[in-house]
Amino acid sequence: MVRAIIFDGDDTLWHTEQLYDEARSRAREIVEEAGLDGERWEARERAIDVENVARFGHSSERFPTSCVEAYEEACAESGQPLDEKVRERIGAIARTVFERPAPLVDNARRTLEGLRSQGIALALLTKGDTAVQRLRVEQSGLAPLFDLVDIVEEKTPESILSVLKRLGVPTSAALTVGNSVRSDVFPSLAAGVKPVWIDAHVWEYEREHDSPPQDDVIKRKELSDLLEMFPR
Repeated sequence: MVRAIIFDGDDTLWHTEQLYDEARSRAREIVEEAGLDGERWEARERAIDVENVARFGHSSERFPTSCVEAYEEACAESGQPLDEKVRERIGAIARTVFERPAPLVDNARRTLEGLRSQGIALALLTKGDTAVQRLRVEQSGLAPLFDLVDIVEEKTPESILSVLKRLGVPTSAALTVGNSVRSDVFPSLAAGVKPVWIDAHVWEYEREHDSPPQDDVIKRKELSDLLEMFPR
């Protein structure tokens, strides 16, 4: 019997990647207005952003820096002088990702309320910049539905086991729920906890695997599908 479920946050309960895509689109318009190749800028920005994980981790500095560095590279390649005002506008647009509320995934609240009503303990284990993630949790309005909220730099088997220890639930009576094979499924399997993988949008860094290779992973299309797993 499942007694606890550990949820991911970004793009599992709320749409984070949507914010990045919208900011990236607006920054690309600025790049094109400056007479540069927007398609080339976007391709390089996406690649640089993945590379910059090694430098910045998941801090709020990474994405704006990646956008600006892609602009600087585009200027160098084209022989066009760097415009400091354009550079500042691109950085400012990129930072809006961390200021705007992330829209909730459809039926996120209903799903959590339905599971909680059945006596299942709920935890949120999400990675990223601590200040940014705290704000997203607050803006989501979902915090009261969790028995425990933990924000980490990277998800590991140890972080999952730590959550379960604090909940007083064994691995055999728990599930994890997330959309990333890299950051959600693999750490869960390594911890000995069965993962539920939601087939949702993830950014390039998380796309090392398109889908879980293991047979012992529960695959679902929508977050609300969880309610079908626990009929009343």
